Amino acid sequence: MTEKTYRSVFFDLDNTLWDFTSNSSAAFGILYKKYGFDEKGISLEDLLRVYHHYNDLMWEEYRQGRIEKELLRWKRFFLTLQELGLPDEQLARKMDEDYISTSRQMTGLIEGTTEILDYLKAKYALYLLTNGFNEVQFTKIRNSGLEPYFRKVITSEMAGALKPHLRFFEYALQQTGSQAGNSIMIGDDAETDIRGAMAAGIDTVLFNPRGKAHETHPTYEIRKLEELKNIL
Repeated sequence: MTEKTYRSVFFDLDNTLWDFTSNSSAAFGILYKKYGFDEKGISLEDLLRVYHHYNDLMWEEYRQGRIEKELLRWKRFFLTLQELGLPDEQLARKMDEDYISTSRQMTGLIEGTTEILDYLKAKYALYLLTNGFNEVQFTKIRNSGLEPYFRKVITSEMAGALKPHLRFFEYALQQTGSQAGNSIMIGDDAETDIRGAMAAGIDTVLFNPRGKAHETHPTYEIRKLEELKNIL
């Protein structure tokens, strides 16, 4: 256990606690059957691969302030359909609505989530920091049983800025009454979670279950959530 005393523990949500990858894939499985992509000769693997490519591109545009969230939501599906030979804006908009309503009902968590939160809740003030949309994230948090663990949830829409922007983390510190010097941020994204928190003077834990290469220098790096017991 580290000798440093922390009071506030900030967690990222997607792919740190809530299993975004598995939950998203499950939601896409439902959409795949509903819209008959197998009959169109498109595999679920190809649908997911192309979608994730354009989803990442659209989110980067959104983070840079170049597009609004409404455009992000349906255009990622339209670009996916277009590459797969189905340039149908109406279908893209329907898929967006179905994906949002379906995915936020999923409850899969990263292995060890409830155990580590039970351990930490008695010792620290826990907060969630997420770039996701309010109408999606709060439903996910409630449905997956995470809500009771956290004193506050800070979203990018509330902050008026997205991680890794400094303004997001300054807002989080202000809203939670936390000090950077005795706070720590835990997240799976070396850029948005780790670099952003570091810029705000917050210690960091990179949750890196697959040992993915990166160029950041977090305070700590772990592969399993249970390893947080060696830090906190």
